[in-house]
Amino acid sequence: MEIELAINIAGLAISAFIGRFSYTGYTAIGSPNLLRLTLAFISIAAGFALIIGSLFLEPDSARLLNTGGLAAQAVGYFFIAMSHGLKSSFDFAPKQGAALLMIPLATAPFVIPGNSIEHLVRSISFILLVYVSIETIASYMQNMRSSTLMIGSGLGTLAVAELIAWYDFIFPESFYYPAILAKVAGFGLMVIPFSKFGLGGGIKVAE
Repeated sequence: MEIELAINIAGLAISAFIGRFSYTGYTAIGSPNLLRLTLAFISIAAGFALIIGSLFLEPDSARLLNTGGLAAQAVGYFFIAMSHGLKSSFDFAPKQGAALLMIPLATAPFVIPGNSIEHLVRSISFILLVYVSIETIASYMQNMRSSTLMIGSGLGTLAVAELIAWYDFIFPESFYYPAILAKVAGFGLMVIPFSKFGLGGGIKVAE
């Protein structure tokens, strides 16, 4: 439990820092996009807080609170995806590709045993993260900024984390730690680009 707690606390700290940096950028330039990103990372940090709280509860209550934490993080991913969608209007990702991303959402509840709400939440998170990572990498191909590449890589790592978490449903306790380590690593990749807001600089997530 100690390792699990430490990793989730690291995720909470990193996501809270990114949220703080985004808010600093918002107060500096008043961008609605940065406000959405601030709300996104606040929601993600709240999700980590709920997951941490679940570690101290009885199994049934812990599962419920853990699912709530994952749902809060999915809401955060939605805000990030919305920022990308409003910014790019699908300029970089074809609408047909976006439709294909709905396939995992439709099939995951049948592929993964249990058909639980937690599985559905992870499916939604995976779809949103794949979308925003594709958008951000496509943006990098346009502007070739290293900061954009780091954010895209971070988002892609988060998507991989959700994919690994699916295998943990099939093989319990076999992929849990790799999944949460990948999640923390994904947020870690985004710290430096977003920290530019706190240092008086600026960065666009999807341009």
